[in-house]
Amino acid sequence: MDKGLASLLEWTWSYRVGRVLHVANGLGVFEALAEGPLDALTLARRTGTDAGMLERLLIACCGMGLLRRSAGRYENTETADRYLVPGRPLYQGDIIAHGASVWSFWDRLESVVREGPRQGPPARDPEQHRRFILGMDNITMAGRGRLFLDHVDLSGRKRLFDVGGGPGTYSILACRKWPELQAVVFDVPETVAIAAERIAADGLADRIRTQVGDWDTDEFGEGNDVVLFSNVLHGPGSSAEQKLAKAYRSLVPGGLVVIQEFLLDDDKNGPLVPALFNVMVGAFSRGELMNLVRGAGFVDVRVVAHDETLGSTWLTAFKPPMDADND
Repeated sequence: MDKGLASLLEWTWSYRVGRVLHVANGLGVFEALAEGPLDALTLARRTGTDAGMLERLLIACCGMGLLRRSAGRYENTETADRYLVPGRPLYQGDIIAHGASVWSFWDRLESVVREGPRQGPPARDPEQHRRFILGMDNITMAGRGRLFLDHVDLSGRKRLFDVGGGPGTYSILACRKWPELQAVVFDVPETVAIAAERIAADGLADRIRTQVGDWDTDEFGEGNDVVLFSNVLHGPGSSAEQKLAKAYRSLVPGGLVVIQEFLLDDDKNGPLVPALFNVMVGAFSRGELMNLVRGAGFVDVRVVAHDETLGSTWLTAFKPPMDADND
């Protein structure tokens, strides 16, 4: 089959695969099978579902390589056991639940394109918010965190200010690797409560503290020698200029700003992962963001890592060693 036609057909029906994964994850199918194989009737009782329709869902999961069916019973494959069972080190169920929670946006995409986006922040459902924040931890532990640790050097740095730090995972990873580092995870109240749990569970409460704040109205403190923005500078509507200016003010001379973002190519022909993220949230091109960082006064702005599959690009830049304000 022609490659272009094959792609069109795949894209036309790919939502079905996502929805099967969302629903199976949401029903707790993979968790229920963690202890061993079950037949559809037993699994339906445990998940509170219709046995006939559940079996159809399970067969689809087999087709996706997530389950195996043998003698009428279903069991998790290695992939499902590794990524879809709660408590596993690389568990991805929270980010999958977040993906399910934003399905409504994609379902009404035509009306959004015709009429424009709805104004005002979306309502926060506490459970959905928790799954979203824990989902950030999922994807960090599954690859983004390794990209950060392998390509960003915080040697000799003492104080990291993690803006919109979510579950605090990057601060945790950084403090594990650089023993002299201390960190502040800055976010809204319902998020820092989750971060505090994660930090305490990792035994780092003596080196990482949380700070409630609003990145639009509050300053980022002073005396920082690293400011981290991980996926908070999402395109023209993200007040990126103001956030970068606050970071600059908060940093000591020679301080480092570290940025992770979904970034489009400068010609905006892709890549696909940032392009899709741009539809729902917003995204700069690489050059646009680098110019904003320079415009805030930072120097030596460079891309230090990129992973197209993850959609993750990491930038670093420095506040000049002798800030003009101090000359």
